[in-house]
Amino acid sequence: MAFNKNKYTKTQQSGKPFTKKKEEFLDYFKGRDIEVRYDDVNGALRRLKKVLEKMDFQKELSKREHYEKPSVKRKRMKDQAVKRTRKEVDTMISNGEYMPTPISGQSYLKGKREKRKSWVAKERIRRLRDRGRS
Repeated sequence: MAFNKNKYTKTQQSGKPFTKKKEEFLDYFKGRDIEVRYDDVNGALRRLKKVLEKMDFQKELSKREHYEKPSVKRKRMKDQAVKRTRKEVDTMISNGEYMPTPISGQSYLKGKREKRKSWVAKERIRRLRDRGRS
């Protein structure tokens, strides 16, 4: 890639300027065509549904159906990250690779809600350890 000082445009090695490929409408649906064999339309529909499901096509359509504010998108991405890391920690606990350190002292157990939260966390860890043993 060379930089043409006179025209201030990026060019390829051949000297031609870069042009963005114009996407055709049908290119969007590429890879989603299923061949109908032996007049079996129902079988072709089943295969098409499997392909679309594997590509998360329905999820993509529903996501783009309405505008998503940037703050909502950030929250969704953060929630996904929290869920992913929590799942990793849970698998590590169930495999016996990691054991979280218990919180010592009673100062954090002032009210019923805190006591309940700590009890739920301990139960979750106990269940995960038991799941890894069996």
